[in-house]
Amino acid sequence: MADAITLGDPALNLQITKQHATVVVEPTSQMGGTYDTAMISTVFVINNPGGAQDVEFIVPYETESFSASVAVISAGAEAYHNRIDSLSKITGNLERIKLYLGKLQLPADQYDTDKELRTIAQRFRAGVITVPAGQSSIRVQLSAIVEPQDVNGVKTFSFRAYAPLPGTVVASGHVTLSIAARFKGDEAIHPQITKSAWSNPYSDAIGAPIIELPAQQHGEDTIFYWKWLNDPVVDFEYHY
Repeated sequence: MADAITLGDPALNLQITKQHATVVVEPTSQMGGTYDTAMISTVFVINNPGGAQDVEFIVPYETESFSASVAVISAGAEAYHNRIDSLSKITGNLERIKLYLGKLQLPADQYDTDKELRTIAQRFRAGVITVPAGQSSIRVQLSAIVEPQDVNGVKTFSFRAYAPLPGTVVASGHVTLSIAARFKGDEAIHPQITKSAWSNPYSDAIGAPIIELPAQQHGEDTIFYWKWLNDPVVDFEYHY
């Protein structure tokens, strides 16, 4: 099999046809911990018109305090057995993350030295899996620590949710993205979400959501749902 190609590299002829992300926020700070946790799980339906290919998945996030995994979930038990439950910090030639840094609109003068590039690379995880020929579904999961900050005397949590691969512009045309977010609660835990704002920091012309369902109660949880033609990000802020 050929050497691994980094997802997002123009040489990789993959066609992403569907994608959706699910966010679950666990109130672990209210259950004996000092921080909350946010799980962002994204499923991509990918068409690979060539043969099976080793593909390097690179997952960036806003902080270093996260873990990530990747798996093919539609090609049987053997392919799922080859999942990577914990992606490693990225090593080797870091030039390949510049595909992502450009997409993230980070000014080039912030990573024009090896030292700066190594520092930024601490916020990336990477691993190689085999993408089968034909159509397959791939799941990338990201688990992030959400540390509280003091905002005018209120312990406030904030984090950013997005389909975690801003380098996946590998297919022509538009591929819709939906994000469903669930803030867990119970009879004693009531998260107060003060911000759920979507934006366009990656310069794609996303436009208004096709579907937008703002905060709704679902039992003791609070849920949100959006669907767009291109990948945005959603910034959440909340307290208890």
